[in-house]
Amino acid sequence: MANKLGPHAASGLAVYIDRRILELRYKKTQREIATAAGFTNPNMLTMLKQGHSKLPIDRVATLAAALEVDSKYMLRLALAQHGNETMLRVYDEVLGTVVSQHEVGWLTLLREASDNSDPAVTTRARSTILSIFGK
Repeated sequence: MANKLGPHAASGLAVYIDRRILELRYKKTQREIATAAGFTNPNMLTMLKQGHSKLPIDRVATLAAALEVDSKYMLRLALAQHGNETMLRVYDEVLGTVVSQHEVGWLTLLREASDNSDPAVTTRARSTILSIFGK
């Protein structure tokens, strides 16, 4: 059973890595991503996305670059995966709410759509946003 999922398969980071590799498959192979991230063993990505291994914190920046994602967001996912609640709390205290590059895009669009009126989150607005994501 080589495809059996590991103990970290349900972690946000494993799910995120798996999804991002699928999104990039039209332009990069998994081997190319692993090489760009500095992994000598290209199977490391399989181990990460299947939850057999945790992402070493010192590899967050290089993997984020290889996956073309926000490194701050990936660091938060990696800290959560490591179960390091103290570091996660310090991270949040020092940096506050981390906003990824994609979330900045959403905020920019929201400001544009609302003419910078600082709209409150209404029941209708919440429902509309949740429906976009199928919830």
